[in-house]
Amino acid sequence: MLSLVLILSLHLWNAIAVTIDMEGLPDTGLDTSSWTQGILPPLDDIYDLNDIQMAAKNVLSAKYYASYRTGALNEYTYQANLGIYSKVRLNGFSFRDVSSMKTSTTILGYNFSQPFFIAPAAEAGHANKSAEASLASAAGKAGILYVPSISSTLSIEEIAAAGLNGQVMFHQEYIWSNKSKVLDELSRMKAAGFKAVFVTVDNTGINGIRTRSMRYTDGSDTGHAANFDLNALAAFRNLTTLPIVPKGIKTWQDALTCLKLGFPAIYVSNHGGRILDGAPTSVEILMDIRKNAAEVFNGMEVYADGGVRRGTDAIILLALGARAVGLGRPPMFANIWGEAGVMRMIDLFAQEMYTSMQLMGVSNVNQLNTSYVNTNQIVPLS
Repeated sequence: MLSLVLILSLHLWNAIAVTIDMEGLPDTGLDTSSWTQGILPPLDDIYDLNDIQMAAKNVLSAKYYASYRTGALNEYTYQANLGIYSKVRLNGFSFRDVSSMKTSTTILGYNFSQPFFIAPAAEAGHANKSAEASLASAAGKAGILYVPSISSTLSIEEIAAAGLNGQVMFHQEYIWSNKSKVLDELSRMKAAGFKAVFVTVDNTGINGIRTRSMRYTDGSDTGHAANFDLNALAAFRNLTTLPIVPKGIKTWQDALTCLKLGFPAIYVSNHGGRILDGAPTSVEILMDIRKNAAEVFNGMEVYADGGVRRGTDAIILLALGARAVGLGRPPMFANIWGEAGVMRMIDLFAQEMYTSMQLMGVSNVNQLNTSYVNTNQIVPLS
């Protein structure tokens, strides 16, 4: 009888034990054998941003996980975003005083505790009923920037209301073919207290073909304008008095154009590999800008994102010239726990940055420069 009970117990354990396809992510020693499919695992199991993604994969429906995770076509750029950092070597200098550390910085003149921010990503409500509210509140409590997507679950006004008193947030906008829609949204952003607009310029007309998520959606028309040229960009700038930051810069030529046009900043990004498969990574783009238009870094602020999962990834982008680094998918995955999950993600990432800076002999994040990175393994774009 005891043997039968033991056998049944083993069968039951095998039935509920979770084995998750890690999708080639680093083996962090995460043990999912005690997890139950569809049930939120304890935050105590989570030690890094890769763990967070696996927890989200365990909890989210296949449809919603695919909508966050998907890249375009063969996902070459998605994979390159994750892999490029392994080709960069970090220079750790000895004989440096790192007893007093400074990670705070300014973005467009506003003070933030960290040089990384929560980047625009659509439909946070797929992960948690709190949706973007928990992202806003977590960012506010941590003192970092949050930039919600215009394709958010919550409205512009609801997200603004979820922030802390005095919290600074920017907002993201698309180039809609419907000009009245653009005018309305820009007006509401300003009225709600958002301080700047990241205007996405790399998917005008249409989104990339995202096979992974297309299995669950109909791929309907995006409503994005396809005629967004320099004249349209100039006209867009006249629609609001808020600072405009073009997001989705992928070439040094476009970066230089934005500098000449007087933009206060640019956002180097390939949209998480979700638009043009085969586009270069932000590491490569920053290197290319430095080689061909180094004046960009002196004349405007530069932000960057793409596959950032470790504090050292952010350090690499900062050393190559970025002033601030965006996190896209990780906050969306962390939101399965709501504000607590997003706060844990921010704390883990900040600790990785802090520790790595100390080990590199860097006491002030704004002192990071190209002397701290070796990019000899990367083939230049031009």
